[in-house]
Amino acid sequence: MDILINISDWQSGNNNLVPIGKRIKKVVYHPKDDDLYYFKEPKEKYPWEFWNEIIAYKIGYELGFNVLEYKPAILNGEVGCLSPSMTKSDEELIHGQQFLTQILPSFETKKGIDHNFQLIKSFFESNEKYYQILSQFVEMLVFDAIIGNRDRHQQNWALIRKIDVKIIKQSLLSKLKKDKLKFKVEIVEQINFSQLFDNGNCLAYNITEENINSFLKDQSKIEKYLFGEKATSHVRWDGKCIPHLELLSNISIENKDILQNVLKRVKQKYSEINISNIVNTIDNGVIFADKKYILSTNRKQLITLLLETRIKKLFSNF
Repeated sequence: MDILINISDWQSGNNNLVPIGKRIKKVVYHPKDDDLYYFKEPKEKYPWEFWNEIIAYKIGYELGFNVLEYKPAILNGEVGCLSPSMTKSDEELIHGQQFLTQILPSFETKKGIDHNFQLIKSFFESNEKYYQILSQFVEMLVFDAIIGNRDRHQQNWALIRKIDVKIIKQSLLSKLKKDKLKFKVEIVEQINFSQLFDNGNCLAYNITEENINSFLKDQSKIEKYLFGEKATSHVRWDGKCIPHLELLSNISIENKDILQNVLKRVKQKYSEINISNIVNTIDNGVIFADKKYILSTNRKQLITLLLETRIKKLFSNF
């Protein structure tokens, strides 16, 4: 794992605060190459939460998911995580909400109660250029089932649009038998699914340090936390909040090949990695003066247990 990055001497953006997802991020530029980055602080109530972004990235990367990279960082004494911009200067990031409100103008944006798979699928099916990336949306839901992400709301997934303007030079033969040049402008729109971002609402982020032991000692408590009535996906099914595995099961009825292709890859990758080792070494080289930001041994053990249990449950269900 990369050591802690101190970005206090990096250049801040003109508009230092930007809303990416629902959480405000701070814009900074790399001092050498001017590349754009976003700094995100953890929730005040859960100061260790930023580690979940970093662990989710590493686990996702090892399992073959296209996850945005997060690294531990400090900005002017504040601890958090740092991620690079997902877009280049000629690209545009468009959140799911912007598409869904076009399909359903009355879409409820505050709580996302209209954030249904049926509506999302109707958007992807509205145009061939979108439909070809429906599989990547389903793949994201598999990743969420693995890490237990309960916050994949309509602003926590996005597409990236790039417009290419091509000038085609054509040679024409005139009546005077002299070549003339004619220029044709062709506009090409490229649409891709973005990297998976804002993945921190998972992996026991809301379990306080004093309560961890009770989970480690009680398997029934683990099962309830992982698969109980509150362990649901933000993406609803016909208006109902349901568990991640149930959502995937419903989706697989009409999209079996998509799901099976993802799971085949995940099973292969899973057999090649060591979850415990990834989690236990995630903070190597990182030292904090304030203990509240430290990833404790017990928390690492719990995160490992949650990941292993979820992955095995996923494999046994499909």
